[in-house]
Amino acid sequence: MTRSIEFHFFLFGLVCNFVWEMLQMPLFAFPADRSLAEINLTCLQASAGDAMMLVVMFWIAAAMVKSRAWIFHLNRYRITLFLAPGIVMTVVFEALATGSLNRWLYGKAMPTLPVLGTGIVPIAQWLVIPLLVLWLVRKRLA
Repeated sequence: MTRSIEFHFFLFGLVCNFVWEMLQMPLFAFPADRSLAEINLTCLQASAGDAMMLVVMFWIAAAMVKSRAWIFHLNRYRITLFLAPGIVMTVVFEALATGSLNRWLYGKAMPTLPVLGTGIVPIAQWLVIPLLVLWLVRKRLA
């Protein structure tokens, strides 16, 4: 059972993040020379990266509580251990992706955090999706 935890985090994470990425697309601005196929591929790549981040977040929490079965014994501390790295990684990666990597730009409709300039919707993604995936994994493996 425990050997499949990462697989389920990745699979559910990929699907949930891809749906989120597609729904938030109107809040982004892409260079005019990018085709729809390239934009969709960017969303798929972002979703795969997000799914891997979920696995890493699971590992971090598991290392901190010294148990891979932490998802079956939830409390605020464990949930915080799970969510916090994702928020930090999102702020850093969004800064890189919208800056030096030039992967995407925020559109005028994207609300951003003052000072940091990070999109609020990508941060919300790292509160909503990990909790949804955690619930799905627990339900599937229980």
